[in-house]
Amino acid sequence: MKRVVVAIYIDPDFFPPTINAILNLAEHSEEVVVISRNNSLGNYPYPSNVRLKKTGKQVSVRDSEKQPAWLKLLYFFQFTVSLLREAKHTNTSLVLLYDPFALFSFFMIRGIRRKRKVWYHNHDMPDKYMQRKYSLGYMASKYEAKAMKHIDFFSLPSKERLQYYKAVDAAIPVFVLPNYPSLKVYNQPVKNTTENSKIKIIYQGFIGKGHALEECIELLQEKIQGYELNLVLKGSVTPGYKLALNTLAEKYNVANKLIWKDIGPYYELPALTASCDIGIGINMNNDIVSQAQGTASNKIYEYAASGLPVILYNSSQFTQYLEKYDWAFFTDGSVKSLKENIEAIVKDVPSLRESAQLNFRQSLNFEKYFMPVLNIVSRSIT
Repeated sequence: MKRVVVAIYIDPDFFPPTINAILNLAEHSEEVVVISRNNSLGNYPYPSNVRLKKTGKQVSVRDSEKQPAWLKLLYFFQFTVSLLREAKHTNTSLVLLYDPFALFSFFMIRGIRRKRKVWYHNHDMPDKYMQRKYSLGYMASKYEAKAMKHIDFFSLPSKERLQYYKAVDAAIPVFVLPNYPSLKVYNQPVKNTTENSKIKIIYQGFIGKGHALEECIELLQEKIQGYELNLVLKGSVTPGYKLALNTLAEKYNVANKLIWKDIGPYYELPALTASCDIGIGINMNNDIVSQAQGTASNKIYEYAASGLPVILYNSSQFTQYLEKYDWAFFTDGSVKSLKENIEAIVKDVPSLRESAQLNFRQSLNFEKYFMPVLNIVSRSIT
């Protein structure tokens, strides 16, 4: 392909599967232009043929949510103008849209579709009934089905989400692309032993309720087979919830064992994850997106790629995909169950680490699923 335009209405640094796609597209295209919002101070070190074009003033995701409606419309207009300018370029072969906002933006300028293939990958499912009426999120959700009449390919991170897209044109090829990490990103050496008689448990992602973090903090009071437990929380968190967890840690006198890591550049994450021992992939929430996380929860597979055994919620959405792996452990979210899992993991850490990373390299990587789809898309471009 000569030129690919990738559009995502958030900084790609906050959505690793987009970074994975960009890295692989760069190997098979003369140029990749990435259009996004300006939400992150850090940029992934892309290859030289990738041009990252951030639109609008630099503002965090959380602060952007608080902005007035007129400013949100201005940023959306700037994003759409940028998409129009880049997509209509003579050499553009493919436009890859990564979320409902980017799809809605393209719908506004759909007249440029001629001679260009359009691929929509839905990384999140907007619920218009949860959106403020006539907000950008509401409009993107409302017009998603109509906008999808103007695409050539459609993909999602899990097959369970296909049920919400019954109106998709039967003639459009549909693919499932799991949110697995890339071999190009997760290449950190995996440590073979624990350090300083400590077990570091990590949770990465949005830090909120439903992930058994309160129970993990309570468990920090104990030693397991002589190991002291530390809990590393990496990601975005509301001030109120952070205060609640810190207060709980003080209550149990384990504040020194609760380690906060701010959200930061994605390229820094693999080293942090590899420095830990156990990953928390528990999700007990019941919203639509959370009910289809089996192959869509990238943190689970990032843990495995770093050689970490993973503790998951014992529900069918996870067991159907992961119970066959010896590094996957299942919990009901209670302190007792978490302790039992950690005890089992500590007994066989080196073997579990080796197994997790081997499975990543053999089958649980982004390239295994993305490259066959990219080959199909490439062959359709004349």
